[in-house]
Amino acid sequence: MRGFCMNVLKIIEYLRAKAGLLRIAFFIFLGALVVFDILIPRGDAHYFVDKIYAFWTFFALVGCFLLIKISKGIAHLLLSKDEDYYG
Repeated sequence: MRGFCMNVLKIIEYLRAKAGLLRIAFFIFLGALVVFDILIPRGDAHYFVDKIYAFWTFFALVGCFLLIKISKGIAHLLLSKDEDYYG
């Protein structure tokens, strides 16, 4: 188990060192999802937005971004203390 944890830590350190490469990989993956959404045949659309290509891909991207920003803002409001809080 110890060897497994060390390997995971090495992977995390590598990914932190190569953050730009990881970001590029995620954007390539997002682009591939958009391409697959355009190329794969669609069934009957139940909603209007189902007819828009890559709508759900970008909806998920915007939703995740907003969830992170709102959560970070709430945490900042609840957890932040004044500079002289303890003194």
